[in-house]
Amino acid sequence: MKSSGKTTTGKLLARKLGLPFTDMDSEIERLHREEKGERLRFRDIFTKYGKDYFRNLETSALRALSDSTEPTSFVLATGGGLPLAEENRKLLARLGLIVFLDVAQEVLLPRILAGGIPAFFPYPDDPARSLAEILEVRRPIYRALAQITIECRAESPKDIADNIVNQLEKHHGEN
Repeated sequence: MKSSGKTTTGKLLARKLGLPFTDMDSEIERLHREEKGERLRFRDIFTKYGKDYFRNLETSALRALSDSTEPTSFVLATGGGLPLAEENRKLLARLGLIVFLDVAQEVLLPRILAGGIPAFFPYPDDPARSLAEILEVRRPIYRALAQITIECRAESPKDIADNIVNQLEKHHGEN
């Protein structure tokens, strides 16, 4: 979910594992720049071109990562809406092990609002209701997709990354 700490934790995790880090937001920006010749931040792409264009670009960027001819390990941070599309869930599953950072709603809301009301909130005048409804739809999808779920409250990104490493070790020990 937005503001769950995916990028910060992902960078720390990649460093701990000695792997490259990829952020889907950067991939979307790069693909948009290639297609339109225009340099925009991912949230500005969403605002200027709309949800459908953004989601199509997101799927194209994920497909490019998934179809890469060079199999390599990396840590990927996705946008919160990416797993909602069935095709994206299939592509993510092909890429490898999926970790869901399940951040408590009361922790997420102030983090999200620090950047302003997101364009995808259905009730701009009631952000708490917006987030509750979004999480009600997304959490089951995220949980079903993930092999590892990390419950997050006030832990530091370093502690969360350490927890993921521990869970990865357990997961690989079971397989």
